[in-house]
Amino acid sequence: MLNEARKKQGGRRWTSVLAVLLVLTGGVFLGAPPVLDALGRSLITEDPLKPADAILVLAGESREGARVTHAVDLYKRGLAPLLVLSGTPMGFRTHEADVTQRHAEYLGVPAARILAVKHDSDSTREEAGVLVPILRKSGAKTVILVTSNYHTGRAKRIFENVAGPTGPRFLASPADDGLFDPDGWWMRRRDAKTFVYESIKAVWSAIEG
Repeated sequence: MLNEARKKQGGRRWTSVLAVLLVLTGGVFLGAPPVLDALGRSLITEDPLKPADAILVLAGESREGARVTHAVDLYKRGLAPLLVLSGTPMGFRTHEADVTQRHAEYLGVPAARILAVKHDSDSTREEAGVLVPILRKSGAKTVILVTSNYHTGRAKRIFENVAGPTGPRFLASPADDGLFDPDGWWMRRRDAKTFVYESIKAVWSAIEG
């Protein structure tokens, strides 16, 4: 019975994912550029920023270091005294958190102002499960959340869901890593691929949560 229930649940999840794909495909063939552009922008959340207790950079940094560079700019603007760098293993005895910390220090952030958090999380939800308790322990009440622009909406929803009413509170600040431009995304293969993948993850996250 349990296996049958799991199969049914998995079937419902994939039905929802396929529904998203059908809607997107239909939108392209019906020729609705304004609607498609709006869908692209719906992935992105950018909150008005104010002084916070920490700046959190999520794992999944680009080769160019766009997330860390953006976070360091916020740090230098005096928006928070602590830079929290989240990272997963990259292989060959190399860890993303070590790499991003070196980059942040190269850009001028003192080592004493950096907290590198190493973990093996396999999803944004698992990452939030690791980081939220650490942020609470550090005393952070308000955290600026830095990730790729297309990831901000989903990431903020997940982190706020995990944090619950006790917090901390998260303010999303998108970094442009060149993987997604919401305007005209449906005309470019790279941007379309990013949109579809992120939309599927958003649906899956909503089902899980």
